Amino acid sequence: MEVMSDNDIRRMIEEATKESLRQSFTEAGRKFLEAAEISEQKGDFPGAEKLYAKAAETYLKAAETYRASKSFKNAALNMCAAGDVYSDMADAQKAVVAYEGGAQDLISAAREHLMWGESAEILKATALAMTACMIYIMIGKEADAFQKARMYSAENASKISLPVAIRLSQIPQMLESAIRNEDISVFSSAETVVVSELKSSLVNSGAQDFVKYVDKGLDMVREILRGKLKVPKVVTHLEIPVDMTFTDNVQIKALVNNVGDGDALRPAIEWLIDDGLTLVSGEAKKSISVLPAGESVEFGITLRSSEELMGVKEYSLMMRGSYSDKLHTEYSFQAGPGTLVLKDYKETEKLLHDLDVTDSRVGLLGASIDESQFERAPLKKILKGLDLSLKSARTDIQEHKLDVAGTRILMVNEIVDTLDDLLGDEALLQSIVTARTNEKKAFAKSVLTPMRQALQTILTGQEKKIKGDEAIAASQWEKESKSKRELGLAISTTRDYLSDLARDIDAVYTQMPSAAATDSPTEAANRTKLRTAVDTAKAKTLKARAQLESLLTHEALKIGDKRAAQARVELAQVVARSIINDLAALLDSKLTELK
Repeated sequence: MEVMSDNDIRRMIEEATKESLRQSFTEAGRKFLEAAEISEQKGDFPGAEKLYAKAAETYLKAAETYRASKSFKNAALNMCAAGDVYSDMADAQKAVVAYEGGAQDLISAAREHLMWGESAEILKATALAMTACMIYIMIGKEADAFQKARMYSAENASKISLPVAIRLSQIPQMLESAIRNEDISVFSSAETVVVSELKSSLVNSGAQDFVKYVDKGLDMVREILRGKLKVPKVVTHLEIPVDMTFTDNVQIKALVNNVGDGDALRPAIEWLIDDGLTLVSGEAKKSISVLPAGESVEFGITLRSSEELMGVKEYSLMMRGSYSDKLHTEYSFQAGPGTLVLKDYKETEKLLHDLDVTDSRVGLLGASIDESQFERAPLKKILKGLDLSLKSARTDIQEHKLDVAGTRILMVNEIVDTLDDLLGDEALLQSIVTARTNEKKAFAKSVLTPMRQALQTILTGQEKKIKGDEAIAASQWEKESKSKRELGLAISTTRDYLSDLARDIDAVYTQMPSAAATDSPTEAANRTKLRTAVDTAKAKTLKARAQLESLLTHEALKIGDKRAAQARVELAQVVARSIINDLAALLDSKLTELK
């Protein structure tokens, strides 16, 4: 199709405008519609939207013009054309209004034909009236359609005498009964009348343009019934065996399951098989009468390669089918396409052999890890993962998941190759050992260096402490010496005082008068007691003096040598400095070794 330019579109719009001015609204609407479609193809969607609206408005004007001139059939045709445009624009409300106007115009056209009273005109009138009812059904106003059909039949009962006209007039009532009673047979009868008689009557009446609206009305009834009836739904599953050779008979199965609510009628299937395969048993085409809801059926065939080949070859398989519901709506389904792979060897046997070989490689890898200088824990963990992968591969082979099993085995072999290369790389191993040694030295230095610094700090602090202890010891010696001297002086003074007291007691004792003959017994007794008390006091005084004398020579009062006390402090300092220096020398030696 030649792409039209913007000038061509403008020319078409000008022609449509001129047609509108000449009251040729139908032609104008057609030209606006054509210009809109071309604008849309060129990507000018806003411009196309305006032209579509213009086309619809022009069709409405055309309908109004025809209606004014009593040309109701043409008015109906333009109203429906406007409805088509609004429907394409997704303006449902305006579309319904336009279609309803077209249906009313058709009923008016039917009345015009009835005025002639001839059988042929009555048949045309009935066809147009029933078409109007189908348009009402099409826009979802089936109640209005059935009512207008009854009114038409009641008002014109005396005129509708032809059997064909009677059958046409009964179409809406038949559709109403089918919907109300969910009766498929009645709908089929109505559909037969529509297809065989209503459509042909429209063609004979020169109203074939309305046939598509009749079909849409039938489709709407069909959808209404489908919403009421139970609908079938078929799903399929294709089963193709794996690990087959060119000499094997291969059984292919397709499971067809009706998961819908209604019966699937007349399901039929056909197998589509690649060249190079021969049908050994089963049917390439098959059908059954019905597949009830909730049930399934299995279709199977047996195939074989047409010739023995070498290597691997893939074949495409597919099953196509169809079925219908009670409304005779056709549905299709298919199973596949699937791929049948044939080889000149059993994949299972090859995979099991590869699995055993790989398992042995993993075992040897474990021994290599035990003898290597690498860190064993992470490598052993990888080894455990490889063992688990091989066990999973064996399970996959048993479940015929051969692609998955092959991938697992290939992955394990690649990892084993990588680890073998790693364990045999002497340069890498040496670099790892060197790196580890350097790491250990760095760690040791990071620990010993602060320790050496801490010892130096301790030594400095200890020397300061010992010097402080030396001053404290000297001060303590001075304090203790002073206390001892003061205590010795106090004891000497007391001793001297007791010596003086003893002399005084002797003096008192000497001066005491002697006993006289004139003394009374009491005086004599008192004089005796006094002398005894003086003697006792003198004896205690002399004893106390003797004890104080012995205290003056006691070790506790002896003042030690100040140089001996300082020597003990210096000895402690020497011992501490020696221990710290020995530890520092040991750490310095270790630090030197780590360089």
